[in-house]
Amino acid sequence: QSANPKKEAPKTFASKIFATHEFGYRRITIERPLRESYQFSDERIAELRFAPKPLNAPMKWVYEAYGENWSDDYDCENYGVLAEHETDIRKHLKTHFSDLKEAKIKELLDHKTWAAQKQCLLKAKQLQAELGKNQCDDMNGYEAAIKVACKAQSIILEAKEKKQITTAVSWKNPEAEKVIKKVHKNTDSNSLYGLFDVDGQTIEFQPDGGLRDNENVALDPSQTVNMLNEAYFKKEVQHHVPDAWIDANKTDDKDQEVGIVGYEIPFNRHFYQYQPPRNLVEIDADLDAVSAEIMDLLQEVHS
Repeated sequence: QSANPKKEAPKTFASKIFATHEFGYRRITIERPLRESYQFSDERIAELRFAPKPLNAPMKWVYEAYGENWSDDYDCENYGVLAEHETDIRKHLKTHFSDLKEAKIKELLDHKTWAAQKQCLLKAKQLQAELGKNQCDDMNGYEAAIKVACKAQSIILEAKEKKQITTAVSWKNPEAEKVIKKVHKNTDSNSLYGLFDVDGQTIEFQPDGGLRDNENVALDPSQTVNMLNEAYFKKEVQHHVPDAWIDANKTDDKDQEVGIVGYEIPFNRHFYQYQPPRNLVEIDADLDAVSAEIMDLLQEVHS
């Protein structure tokens, strides 16, 4: 027998066998309610003088540069008339707003664009006179308040105007009330799927796209899809975010069950073999040896 027997090589494996479901999951969509506030403050409605992006910033520049003699009076005939300044405006836009398309440039130079925004601004001021300037943290009363204010001020809001005004005066606020999407009649509540019992009514809230998230639930053929999804949701999501719910409309095309089926092979989880780190004593010895070698080389250079 050899005095120095060879060290036995570590055993390796060529393959592993798994059930297909062990690589599968269902991706469920998690929603949270939208919370918004609104306020007809001077600062917010002032933004209505200008069209939304991409015209917002260019129109602000034009107004500062050429709007000194424009007034908000209904009989101001020169409001938004820019024909004599078109060359200079185009030059400035080319330099500072190079991404602005020609169609949008023509829209900006058209006095009708400015007149439409001015009309929207003036209507918002009328609404402000009726609704006041205080902040309201319950967006659910917004539509009714606007309707009453329009009637009191004899205002007719076009759909485009109403949308722009709403965008200008409202914002997301995590401290505000949840925005109600629908009140369901003759429908049982189920908070796991977004149907909440509020004072005896079944309420569905508007989801906040900015808070939308996804969770991967491991497949398990021994349990139903709903059992798996709901157990996972209660353990991993609901405990941390009580007002969240599962979007039951996001279903897989093949089986129509909640959640989109997907597969992945986590190689590290199944095939990684732990290698313990080297002993610190061995590492220190190697460092000392390298340091000694470097010192020897330095001595040769200086000798």
